[in-house]
Amino acid sequence: MSTTVVLAVLAAGLIHAVWNALAKSLHDQFASFALLNASSGVLCWVAWPFVGLVRSAAWPYLAVSVLCHVSYELFLMGSYRRADFSQSYPIARGTAPVLVTFAGLVFANEHLSVRGIGGVGAIVIGIVALSLRRSDASSRRRGVRWALATGVAIATYTVVDGFGVRASHDALRYAVPLFALQSTLWIVGVVVVRRREWLPSRRQTAIGLASGVLSISGYVIVLWAQTRAPLGIVSALRETGVLWAALIGAVIFHEGRLRRILFPAVLVSVGIVVLSLS
Repeated sequence: MSTTVVLAVLAAGLIHAVWNALAKSLHDQFASFALLNASSGVLCWVAWPFVGLVRSAAWPYLAVSVLCHVSYELFLMGSYRRADFSQSYPIARGTAPVLVTFAGLVFANEHLSVRGIGGVGAIVIGIVALSLRRSDASSRRRGVRWALATGVAIATYTVVDGFGVRASHDALRYAVPLFALQSTLWIVGVVVVRRREWLPSRRQTAIGLASGVLSISGYVIVLWAQTRAPLGIVSALRETGVLWAALIGAVIFHEGRLRRILFPAVLVSVGIVVLSLS
């Protein structure tokens, strides 16, 4: 992996943590995710004519990915309703690298060195340690199943999109229709279920729309990186966003003591270095 790809994916991890924190900050998660999809959907529908059509070989992956992304947001919304941000986010994101790495080895004929496997393992252990740092066992149990389901959805769409963007040979042409279709499907569901009841205040609207823009930006970076590096490594580097999520949870949401994340943070950082050098 080049330094440019590593830095880009690390930035995508930060962007991802920020938009998730914005979505979590709104009391009405249904409205939050609706606004997120409204923002990303409008941007992508406007951009689609200028970006152009994706190659026909990528359409089957796009169709599956749309369903995976909708499922992911449903599970994520459920986990945010039932657990702290600093718990649900690490649990959800922590399950994905292992599953993605395994899928890359089995289905994409990718190969990781012993150091690469060790790097992925260090990152996953650090993420799990972050998710278990709270002493309140009953609090930890809330939302764990939803967060684990979110992780499975993340791993699934990561693999599907990895194949899809390679089939399309263009990250932007793949990402734009993906978000346009996904967002439209989500908004239709919101209107059917909630009708006008989900309409939020101006402040909520601003936060929700901003999270949608950040969501698109971060994922386009990841898709671009997947055309230049193995799926497992890209996924693992992206999951460093859990460090930012833990910091946000401790400092902004007051969910735990900051000092308790230092060891897991160092462990994840070491994993990143090992992956970059493998």
